[in-house]
Amino acid sequence: MAGESTTFDQLDSLSDYYPMTKEILGQVYIFNHVSFDNRSLGTRYGSVKDCQDIEEVFHKLKFKVKIYKDLSYKKIVKTLSKIAEKDYSNFDCLVIFVLTHGGKRKIFAKDIDYYPDVYWNSFKDKPTFKNKPKLIFIQDSRGDEVDDETHYRIKMPQTVHHAPLVPTNYSLPDIPDVLLMYSCYDGFFSWRSCVTGSSFVQYLCYEIYQWSKSLDMLTLLTFLNPKLYVNFEENNSDDEKKHVIIISTLTKVLHFDR
Repeated sequence: MAGESTTFDQLDSLSDYYPMTKEILGQVYIFNHVSFDNRSLGTRYGSVKDCQDIEEVFHKLKFKVKIYKDLSYKKIVKTLSKIAEKDYSNFDCLVIFVLTHGGKRKIFAKDIDYYPDVYWNSFKDKPTFKNKPKLIFIQDSRGDEVDDETHYRIKMPQTVHHAPLVPTNYSLPDIPDVLLMYSCYDGFFSWRSCVTGSSFVQYLCYEIYQWSKSLDMLTLLTFLNPKLYVNFEENNSDDEKKHVIIISTLTKVLHFDR
């Protein structure tokens, strides 16, 4: 009947899923930042464990994984430019992880802070990425410093070097087929253990490994919020609440087992 809304039962017949049929589903790029020129940022102990967890899970999902460590801002831009020029016709999906410090709507390279929109704007008007999902996960500590033996919150330095300014709508992807996820709100922090890695990556990898065959990505990531919330309450005596941020311009249902 005209005007009726699409039901979940109709999705298959309407081809509203992203194709996930290639022998190698996609490529994962991890931009891992452990140490910084500005020593007041602190070393991100445990971030290597995050890389290992991401690599293990996505290999099992038939993704290729490449890790970049401690790149400067210019090298990040150059690397993204090279990635964007590659031919991805044999892949169905692109995944980017950024593991770093952050604050005041920016994240840190090895040398300066910068706006994260570079990670999706690099793929604008690139035919090889057209109609393909692009997943971007940003694990960044954005709050004040509180230390114990294993967990870290990072205090942002008073003086930092900045990348060139960009329009204020940087944080919202204006291209289709992007799923962007931040580990926390600006001004809050993300728990990270020097032994087991960050809570965000731990739970994200577990959820993807456990449920990616039966749940679409948006549903799966939504379930991540309450688990991180409980973990945050157990490790924090304040009244602050811990939630991830999910921003989506996906145009179809993303399910890795399609």
